[in-house]
Amino acid sequence: MTKEEFRQRWESNKDGGGITFDDIASCAVAWGISQKPKLCPMTEIRYRVLRAAGVKDAEEYHPEDS
Repeated sequence: MTKEEFRQRWESNKDGGGITFDDIASCAVAWGISQKPKLCPMTEIRYRVLRAAGVKDAEEYHPEDS
């Protein structure tokens, strides 16, 4: 899925357009964000993919500092 397709789908409804973590992981690999996204914290990968796609509410998903 392209960044544009991802953004449109994510922003299409309050449930993120039905995007799953597997979708997010696939995008992370395809977009060069992570080679093994399932070995990283899900919140970090989700945030990085949302930022890369230019999603409006990406900052709402920023993982809190530990």
